[in-house]
Amino acid sequence: MNNDLLPPSASGFMRSTEQASTRLDAIPVDLRKLWNSDECPVALLPYLAWALSVDRWDKNWPEETKRKTIKASWEIHQKKGTIRALRNVVEPFGYLIRVVEWWQENGTPGTFRLEIGAS
Repeated sequence: MNNDLLPPSASGFMRSTEQASTRLDAIPVDLRKLWNSDECPVALLPYLAWALSVDRWDKNWPEETKRKTIKASWEIHQKKGTIRALRNVVEPFGYLIRVVEWWQENGTPGTFRLEIGAS
């Protein structure tokens, strides 16, 4: 029985492409390792970082830093855009922030104001 899905009218190019891709199926790839920052091959870490939307990446970082950055991506994206995230960015520089949202002062919907003071 023929295992291809091509119609009898398929061109030579289509048949060659099918043959080439059939051989690719035989290559064992453990996808779980490719999506795991601890087990992903070093050469593929930039692609994993891109796939997980890592915001800051430097190809010159040591391997350990790259893996930690990828691992932290999920938590960063969970908190991104929240008041806590704003504080995490501003407060290490010695400033305190107060966020005043539009509904607290009858402002324009969807807006906010930051009040920044020194600690």
